Order: sequence, then C-alpha cells, then structure tokens
Amino acid sequence: MTMRPAMTTAVLALLVLAAPAEGKLRWRGCPEAEGVKCARLSVPLDRSGATPGKIPLRVARVALSRRRGHYMMYLSGGPGGAGVIEMIDVLLTVPQLIRDFTVLGFDQRGTGRSGLLRCPAIEHDPRLRSTSAAEACARRIGPKRAFYTTPDSVEDMEAIRKATGVDKLTLFGISYGTELALEYARAYPTHVERMILDSTVDPDDTDPFGLAGFRAMPPTLRALCPAGCSGVSADPAADLSALVAKLRAAPLRGRWYDARGRSRRGTVRPTALSDLMYDADYNPALRAGLPMAVRAALDHDDAAPLLRLLNASDQYALPSDPRDFSAARYATVCEETPLPWPRGTPLADRSRVARERALALPPSAYFPFDAEVAYADEIDLCLRWPDPGRPPRPVGAPYPAVPTLFLQGEEDLRTPPEVSARVATLIPGARRVTVPGVGHAIIGADTSGCGSRQLLRFLADKSVRDRCPRVPTDVPATGVPPSSFAQLPPAPGLTGKAGQTVSAIDATLDFVDFALSPAIDFQGRGGGLRGGSYRLGRRLTLSEVVVVPGVRVSGRELHSGGMRLRVAGSAAAHGRIEVSRRGRLRGRLGGRRVRARLANGAPHPATLFGAALAQAATVTPPPARP
Repeated sequence: MTMRPAMTTAVLALLVLAAPAEGKLRWRGCPEAEGVKCARLSVPLDRSGATPGKIPLRVARVALSRRRGHYMMYLSGGPGGAGVIEMIDVLLTVPQLIRDFTVLGFDQRGTGRSGLLRCPAIEHDPRLRSTSAAEACARRIGPKRAFYTTPDSVEDMEAIRKATGVDKLTLFGISYGTELALEYARAYPTHVERMILDSTVDPDDTDPFGLAGFRAMPPTLRALCPAGCSGVSADPAADLSALVAKLRAAPLRGRWYDARGRSRRGTVRPTALSDLMYDADYNPALRAGLPMAVRAALDHDDAAPLLRLLNASDQYALPSDPRDFSAARYATVCEETPLPWPRGTPLADRSRVARERALALPPSAYFPFDAEVAYADEIDLCLRWPDPGRPPRPVGAPYPAVPTLFLQGEEDLRTPPEVSARVATLIPGARRVTVPGVGHAIIGADTSGCGSRQLLRFLADKSVRDRCPRVPTDVPATGVPPSSFAQLPPAPGLTGKAGQTVSAIDATLDFVDFALSPAIDFQGRGGGLRGGSYRLGRRLTLSEVVVVPGVRVSGRELHSGGMRLRVAGSAAAHGRIEVSRRGRLRGRLGGRRVRARLANGAPHPATLFGAALAQAATVTPPPARP
C-alpha cells in the first residue's frame, strides 16, 4: 500500500501525542508524518545466538486515543512493504481507529528503516520472478537470509509488545500481515484481544502452484463483465482458456497507440494475460474489460484491445522505491514458501521436478490457464535460491478463540475467497465480510466504504453484515471492435458506404467510452485503438481517432454534452455530423444527409471523470504477490 502525501498533513496534524515514553523505547518524531512518533528497538538477527548480529527495528506509535489500554498493532503486506508508511495510509483511510486505539506499527526486519535489505538486480525486476536476480540476491544476503521469515517477525512483534508494556493487542493485518497475525495468535494466544484480517494468507498453505487463484478466475470474470457479457461472451473463462491454447502455438502480435497517437508494437503471450488477471486485483476494471479483448483476439486475431489493457496494467509492475517496498525482503519468501521440489533437490534438477509435479495434475487444475503459467512468480524466483537455512515450521496448530473479522474482496486472486472461508472455519465465532467488485485489500480499495464500516462495527461489538453491496467497476458494456470496415453492416435505416460509416462512428464512440473508463486507468488522454488520440480537458476532444481501419474521427464535446465530429479516412464516407448524448446522429456523409439512432451516444466525460477519481483515490499495494 502506498501513502497519499497530500492527505497526510491534513489528517495526521491533529495527532498530538502526550503519552509518556513506554518501556525501553524512546519516542521521537517520524519524518513520514506529523503527529507520529517513532523509536528504535534492537532485536537479535538470530534468536538462537548461533549467528551474531542485531536488527534495529523501527517502531511507530499514534497515541491520540483517550481509551487507555486499547492497543492495535498494524501488520504490513508483501512481505516487503514498509509497515510504518502502510500504517499511516490505513489511518488516513479509517481515521476512527486513532480515536479508539493507540496504534503501533513497525517496519518488518529487512524493510523500510529496519535494516533494509538491498539487492539491485531484483529491485529492477518488475515482476519479481527473475531466477538469476534472486540467485544473486541470495548470494548478496548470504546465510543471514534464513532469519527474515515469518517466525522471526512473530518474535519481533512479541519484543515490541514487551517493550511497550502492552498486555493484549488487537492485530490488524492486510495480505501477508494476516499470516503474521495468525501465527502470532498461535504463538502468544493470551496476548491477543482480537484480529482483523483483510485479504487472508493461510499460514498452512502447502500448494506451490497457487491453484486457488486459478479456481477463482472463472467466477470473477463472469461477475465483473459488464451487462453479464451479453453480446460479447457466453463463457469468458472458456474464451480465455481457448486463447491461452492459441497463444501457446504462436504469440499474438500487434500495435497499440499512446496518448500522442504514436504507434507501439506489442506481443501477447499467456503469462502476460495471467499477469493482467492478477494485476486487476488492484483495479478490477482491468479484468472487466478482458472478455471483450479476448473475443477480439479469438475472432479477428486482433491484439489491439489486449495490448491497451496490458499497457494499462504495466503500472502495477513498476519497481518501487526500496524504502517503500523491499524486493530483497520479498525474495526471502524462498526460505518458507511452498515449492514443488523437496529440500536437497540439486539445483539442476529443480525445473524438471517442478514440471513433472505440475504435469501430474489434471489440466483442469490450472483452468483457464495451463501448467506453464503456474511456473511464474515464486517458482521461477526460487529456482536457484539455496535450500532454506532452517527446518520448516510446523503447521496445523490451533488458533485461539478470539473475536476475529475477515474482510474479503470477492474478486481477489492473490488471496482468493476460498482461503479466508477455510481459515474462518478454524476460529470459533469468526465473522467474515465479503465485498463483491473489489479485489485485493478491502481497506483502501473498497470505494463504497462498506468494508471499513463493518470493521468499525466489529470493533464496537456490533453486528456486521456478511456481504456488502457490489462496488461497480464503472466499465461500460463494450462490443468487440470491428477489425475491418468491410465486416460492418450499414446502420439501421441506412445503406451503402454512408450506412457503414455510421456503424463505424458507433463503434468509435463505443471504444472511446471504454478507453475513458477505469479499465484503461483514466489519465484524461490516450491513443485511439488503431491510431489518433483523445484528450479530456475542459471538454473531450478527439484527434483522428481510429477504431475501425480506414475511418478517422475528430471533433469535440459540445455544451449540450453531445459531440460535433468530422469523419475522414480511406474507407469512410467523409463528412460532418453531430451526435447527442442519447445517440441521435445527424449531418452529412459522402454528400448525403443522414439521420440515425446509434447504440452508443457521445461519451460522458463528466460522469467518467468522477468515477475515475474514485478509482484513483484507492490505495495501491506493492506490486508483489504474497
């Protein structure tokens, strides 16, 4: 999760800390935000004492609450996320927490300002799956890599609890932070007041291929597709599976156009589609646009819609500042993550063993993808990472019967709904709230605020609802873009070239509506599907936008909300027309006066702008799969 600096001063300037220093910690101001106090707590690298060294844990505290004795500890995601920054972001999102609790947070060992681990090669690996970068990182960290694991962080939590003189903690974890919360509750049940688990990671998971994520894909595709995919796809998961098989035979190549209308080349491969599916955990609108783009690739070998979505998703794989997210700390998941080869397997044999184990499962286990896609992320990342330096931790220990709330996005693939549902059955009396339309990390991503309200009701010992209303993606139902002018039928009531041109205008406005939605990640400007560009300033302007080959559409929005357009191009009937917001078209094309009713009216940039701002206000977690 990343902090929104513009809001930090406005909200956290109110936090006047008057509490005295606690235990062994000496509190001073934090540079991240006014009103937050920080301290250093030195803990052993290796608590057995066999490997010397200390780690200076950075601990933060926000103590505005008048309710003495109520402590919450925030546990960050990744692993690799800088916990103090994440804690501040959560408090900006749910400020009520600082009125009810003294909130503690810390940069987990190896992250932020707690002995930050640095591995330059992996910091430049956008998908955190480079085998060679991880191998270099393991050499750089050396044998100390064995002491950056969940059990170590659990003991760090206990050290912080003792140093602050706290008896019981309310644990609040997001993503990997939920695994920390659950493992701490197992180890120190008498010191846990309650737990809030947002996007749950199962500490006992032994599946090296992430099959739960694959199982979650078909229902989320159906749930997100606008208008139930009517007119686009009867089964979007089956379509995606068919395209993956097609791409295995030959990648799909094509062009997309940037905000200046410049042509860019791109290639679509199965792993890129899988990455897009997981990237959409942070923006489900991306996934909502996928069924249309997949159909274009299947029906017309048209890569353009997919390349636009892939370009929009690239921002979720941009390398982070190491102080915000430690890629090296994330790489240490190789010390404890389930992997498809037993300890002691020679490095040269690991790929073969992983492949044999993957292919031993039925192909349906990876639907709508295949076993080759399942090799990505941790498997490739850990392929040449040395065997873990310590024995595997035991699994299956019981959880304490403490009040627990699970928050679950129904469109989450990183931590799928079935995981939180299963873990919730193991904690007596646990409550679980799901939010349809939301992916990973409810707090910050749920623009409706329903998840946050249920969290506060839970903390107030009030009833919570099991399921929130669906959060819309604000993606319009969009038809498959025509790949040629010849395939277009004339618009109803019209004939010939002018009638086909009206249909091309209809398809162009359909795409512009889609491009302005959060599916392309609204920026106010972008390229046409096959050329030209659009820009949204005070009014929407189209500059030779090409959606149907041979038809260029230019123009601008009118005060009425409609658009005045100029149509040109080698295939089109040239002319000028006006289109109302309700889709009424009139003007002249090819020297003929034309009137028609379009399926798609002029785009509504004011409405789209508001929807996009809501999307932009969501919190974006670090680009790494737990």
